[in-house]
Amino acid sequence: MYIKRLFLKLIMKYHLSFNSKGLHTFDKTRKSCFDSCEINKICYMNNNLQININKIYKDKLDSNDKLIKSSKFVRIITREIKFKNGGISKVRIFSNGDFDKNIEISLKEINNIFNLCKVNPFVKFWLVTRQFETLFSYIPKHKIPGNLNIMFSTPINPNQFFIDFCNKYKIQMAKIVLTKKESNCDSSKNGKSCIKNNCDKCFSFSNTIRAFYIHGKGNKSKLRELIK
Repeated sequence: MYIKRLFLKLIMKYHLSFNSKGLHTFDKTRKSCFDSCEINKICYMNNNLQININKIYKDKLDSNDKLIKSSKFVRIITREIKFKNGGISKVRIFSNGDFDKNIEISLKEINNIFNLCKVNPFVKFWLVTRQFETLFSYIPKHKIPGNLNIMFSTPINPNQFFIDFCNKYKIQMAKIVLTKKESNCDSSKNGKSCIKNNCDKCFSFSNTIRAFYIHGKGNKSKLRELIK
């Protein structure tokens, strides 16, 4: 039993994960995003085996949900960035999960992320979110760190206000598309990792909307229904 507890402790000490795209990620539970997401039925995480059967991974998400709200977040994640695997140069935030629906809590979360980026100026960060209220409440008062690319996953039919806001503050817009021809993401089209595609475009702002090809069993037909 002691050996098992020690093994679990060694695994759980890391808050960053390594996903199938070859990226280190900071993830949390989907409690905050699933209910408020208009495309939750086609979320690729619905078919993620780690979430469904891996208790260690689920416990990590719960732990991260608490950590990102705390004053320990910057110190703990910075330590992992510096020492895990000899040092990490790129981190995706929210491969799974999103800002809390409670605006006061979400403002603490985004402030922690900004501070993490400032403390690690030589690390590139990519933040993905659908919580526009958090961006709208925080970004006009705080300059986005130069090593952070914020990607706003737009509603299926984004209004002009969203578009103007993102363009003004250089927030990368992103959407899901039905065909490979519409997509400008090689990884979503060929199934290879970002590393194998020699691509890190998502870590830098572009005026061009990032278009990800839909994947996941049965999701094409579901997306067609949502677009109608």
